Amino acid sequence: MKLKLNFKARHASVAALTNIAVLAALIIFNLLFQNIPAQWDMTRRKLFSLTDTTVSMVKNLDRDVQIYLLSKPGQEPKDILEVLQRYDSASSRVSLKIIDPDRNPGLISAFTEEGQTVAAGSVIVASGEYSRVIARLDLYSISYSQQGQPQLLGMTVEQRVTSAISYVTTGREPKVYVLEGHNEYSLRDLGLEEVVQKANFGTETLNLLREGAVPSDADVLIILSPERDLTVNEAAAVDSYLQSGGALFLSLDMTGSSTPNFDSLLEKYNLVIEQGFVMEKDTNRLLPGMSNNPLFFSPALAEDNVITDTLRENSLDTFVFTSMGIRETEIKKRNLKFTPILSSSDSSWLRSDLNNTSEFRTSSDIPGPIPVAASIAETSRDTGAEEGARIIVLASGKSLASLPGIGQIKANIEFFLNSLNWLSDQEESINIPSKSLFRLPMRLNALQAWIYGGICVILIPLIIIISAAVVLYRRKNL
Repeated sequence: MKLKLNFKARHASVAALTNIAVLAALIIFNLLFQNIPAQWDMTRRKLFSLTDTTVSMVKNLDRDVQIYLLSKPGQEPKDILEVLQRYDSASSRVSLKIIDPDRNPGLISAFTEEGQTVAAGSVIVASGEYSRVIARLDLYSISYSQQGQPQLLGMTVEQRVTSAISYVTTGREPKVYVLEGHNEYSLRDLGLEEVVQKANFGTETLNLLREGAVPSDADVLIILSPERDLTVNEAAAVDSYLQSGGALFLSLDMTGSSTPNFDSLLEKYNLVIEQGFVMEKDTNRLLPGMSNNPLFFSPALAEDNVITDTLRENSLDTFVFTSMGIRETEIKKRNLKFTPILSSSDSSWLRSDLNNTSEFRTSSDIPGPIPVAASIAETSRDTGAEEGARIIVLASGKSLASLPGIGQIKANIEFFLNSLNWLSDQEESINIPSKSLFRLPMRLNALQAWIYGGICVILIPLIIIISAAVVLYRRKNL
C-alpha cells in the first residue's frame, strides 16, 4: 500500500527534513571546531594581535618563559588577557598562568624586592634567574596634562611583554648615559626616566669633566638641550666615542650663546644646526588649540624609515615647538648617510632674523622644507651597509617635555624611544609600537569640506529622490 501525500504535505516534509539536516550540520560543525583556538582580531589597528617581530622571536626561543597574569579568576582584564593568550598560542616555549595575588603571595615575592607591592592586573615575565614585573598601568599609554588629568592613549601590552621576554631570555639591558654639567635636561626633568627604563634600557648619568671619556659599555650617549658648550676635551671624548662606533642622541634648543665645540663636532659628521625658528604656514600641520601658532606644528614623517614607520601606521602626529633647522654640510664625507626624519612643509621657512616680526616670508628667510630632526649613519666604504657611528639630532628639545596646555605628546615619546632603539641597534624593538586608542579628527581643507558637504547634503538625497520618482512612475504605468 503506497502512502499518497498531497502537494502541501510533500512540501512540508521536505521543509522539515531540510531543517533537520541544517540543524544536524550545525551541531556537527560545532563539535568539530569548538576546540580549535581560532581567533580573529577585528579591531582596526589590530589591538590584540602580535606583530611578526614578536611571533618570530617567541617561535625561536631556546628557553622556557612563564607569563603570570595577577588576577582573581573570572576578573581578568579582558584586553590584557587576550593579548597574553596570543603569546601562549604562538610558542610551546611560552606558558601563561593566571595567579590570584591574594592566594599566592609566596610566588609573587620570589619575583619582587622586599616591601614591593604588585597590583592586580600586573604581569610577571620570568625565565631562569631573570624576571621582570610589569605594573598594570604600564600596560597602557597614559598622558597627563599640566593639570594632572590622565588620558588613555593606547595599549603597550605587546611592547612591554616582548621587551621583558627579550630581557629574561638574554639578560641584555642596553645602557644609556645621559650627559650632565652643561645645564642640560635630565630624563627625569622631561618625565622620560621611567619610560626609558621600562623600555628595557639601563640609565646612568655621565660627567665628562670628571670621567674624561665615555664608558666602554655605553650603547647610547644622550645629550638633552645643553645651555653651555662642551669643552675642547669633552668634544674630543665624544668624537672618540663616535669614531669607535658609538651612538649619540642630541636634542638642542636655541640659547643665544655660542657653541663652537658642539658645532665643530657635528660638522665632522656632516651636520649643521641652522640658528633661527622654523615657521609653518600649512594649516593642516598647525593645531587650532594653539591658535594656529606657526612655531608649533606637526612635521612630516620620513617615508620608509624604521624610526617613523610605526608612527605613521598608528596615525600618531609628532609636534615640535620653536624648532631650529638642520642641514647637511656643503662639503661632506661620503661614508656618512644623512636622512631627514622630521621636516616642515614646502609652505614653511626658517627665520634667522629674530627682529623680523613679519607674518609672511621675507628675502632673508630660508624657504622650506626644513629638517627639524635628522639622522647620520656611518656606512661601510666597501659594502655601503650601515656600520659604525650613529647620530640623531632633534632641533627642538622642548618638544620632549610636557607642553603648555597639552601635556606630554605620545608620538614625541614614541619617536624618542624609536630613536634609542635604532641607535642601540635594536631595530626589531621599533617594530613593536604601542597600539593607539587615540582617534585623531579628520583634517579637511576648505575645498574638501565643500566637496564632502555637497555629496552628503545634495548628491545623496538627490539620488534617493530620483530613484523614488522612477519607481513611483513605473508602478503607475504597469
